[in-house]
Formats: sequence, C-alpha cells, structure tokens
Amino acid sequence: MSRRLDDLVTSTEHAELVHPLRAVLQHHFLDGFVSTEGGLSLVMMNALLLVPLIMAAFFYPVPVLTVVGVTLLVAFVAYEGYVIWRRRHLRA
Repeated sequence: MSRRLDDLVTSTEHAELVHPLRAVLQHHFLDGFVSTEGGLSLVMMNALLLVPLIMAAFFYPVPVLTVVGVTLLVAFVAYEGYVIWRRRHLRA
C-alpha cells in the first residue's frame, strides 16, 4: 500500500498542501519582476559592472589595463577554441 507523501501529510495534518512554486505561478506574484523591455534591461545591468572598473582605472590605470587585456585575451581564446572544436566535432 503505497501512498504519495502529499496524501499522507493531508491525512495527518488535515490541511491542504501549498507548493511554493505552484502558488507563485498561480497567483502571478512574479508579474511585477518581469521586464517587458527585452534585452535593454540586461545591457543596463551589465553596464553597472563597468562603473567600478572605470573608477578603479582613474587610480590604478596599469593594473586595470592589464586585467582588461587579459580578460579580453582569455575570452577571445575561449571563443576561438569553441569555434575550432565545433567545426571538428559537429560535422554531419
């Protein structure tokens, strides 16, 4: 005799279960948090990461330039590595 855990809890606690995710979706609690502007809000949030970098560049220009250069180099190498890997492994 196997019963679901939800049925067992309902029979012993005499209360209906409330699943948090289901309640959030059914009552539209997330409607105010979803932006209708599309990708512009993501671009604006990423731009906030540049403000501390620019402020640090005023006081530490060489280390900031080094960090930015290394970051761009690593990103470029990773992207090119992915492109080369995709060409060799995903041929049909």
